[in-house]
Amino acid sequence: MEGPSGIEDREMFADAVLYRTARSYATQDVNAAIRGIRRADAQASIDIFDGHGVGNNLLQEELESDCNLLGGGWMTRFYEMVKSREIAKYDAVMLLGQHAAQGTIDGFMSHTNTGDTALRVNGKDAGEAPQLAWLFGHFNVPVVLLVGDDAVVREAKALLHEIATIPVKKALTRDKARSIPVETAHRLICEASSDAIRNVETFQSQRLPPPVRIDILYSERQMASTAARFPKTERTGENKVTYIADNYLEGWFAYNTCRVVSRMHILEDLLMFMVKALTDNMQQAKERKREWEKQRRKRIENEQPFPPVKY
Repeated sequence: MEGPSGIEDREMFADAVLYRTARSYATQDVNAAIRGIRRADAQASIDIFDGHGVGNNLLQEELESDCNLLGGGWMTRFYEMVKSREIAKYDAVMLLGQHAAQGTIDGFMSHTNTGDTALRVNGKDAGEAPQLAWLFGHFNVPVVLLVGDDAVVREAKALLHEIATIPVKKALTRDKARSIPVETAHRLICEASSDAIRNVETFQSQRLPPPVRIDILYSERQMASTAARFPKTERTGENKVTYIADNYLEGWFAYNTCRVVSRMHILEDLLMFMVKALTDNMQQAKERKREWEKQRRKRIENEQPFPPVKY
């Protein structure tokens, strides 16, 4: 949702009316890719995974027909697809609406997964798009197209074998961007999708040779302390753990397990706040939540775990 054409302001995610517009923008980018695929192969079977949050973003009533919307949820639906090797059945993958990695100063709403981690793979800063490309590459499935802001396009070009890329916006700040006209974006996405499917056999899978070094930097030291309890995971800094995997699939599972479990103390802290807030009136509850967020931001700023990233 951070990377589609037309979405230019963080406020589009905070306002209910604007977010409905953002969902439509994202859906239309997907539709442009579908039209391109159909132009190259009218009989193609197309699955769509809604990869933002829990997957309730794309507007199903606006999607092109004859496609299968899988829903969303990285650690639920997608995790099961990986675990069952279902993702190995695809001929090609397209990554739409992508954003750059945590620490990317000139990327629109740049972050990695929940925003509480920064990731390095074999010493290179990596966001969500390379993670997915390497994961599908482990199963010999090529990523053939990436669409997002100019920062994630640079990231993809630095970390991945040659794939088709379309920058549909340029970040002005981390909270604001300037999009190319959506009609132009849709035309470019449609054309690139068609070309990619027509020439799919020329694309390489993004495979990482073993062993694979996974370095996870956390926003808080306590998260690194929790993650370091896992097998094969070594504490290599105040806010950092390292995992050496025999292959990328093992590294992907390790990273996501550490990432999810290490956030439990944050959720526990928030839960305690919510319990206390039940005894407050609404205004007091809002003030308490603001204070909780302020204290957490201050704690994270003091620890300064994320170095700047520039590709």
